[in-house]
Amino acid sequence: MYLFATSVYPNDKSREVVDIYMKAMTKYPDDTAVSIPIVPVGVHATLEGMQVINIYEVKKGKYEEAHALARNRLAMLQTIPGYRWKIDNYLNLEEALKTIGL
Repeated sequence: MYLFATSVYPNDKSREVVDIYMKAMTKYPDDTAVSIPIVPVGVHATLEGMQVINIYEVKKGKYEEAHALARNRLAMLQTIPGYRWKIDNYLNLEEALKTIGL
């Protein structure tokens, strides 16, 4: 399974986002026993603001821990006005095939 975290925030909040993000990563560092960063940080400028993605491959049986780690980091950033985020779950090929009995 993969976790896709997507965040959007106003361009003028970039410095504030970076400062809090660094604190969030210190408080909730990557744990490779739980998930592997595939795209640790991908940044894209849009007309609505900055869009950031993070993609993690979740270790078997570690979904709840991986989701909590991502959620806790993003929750620290939601105090910034205009900051929005979501986490989506995607099945890997093996998991997807199991859903159709293969």
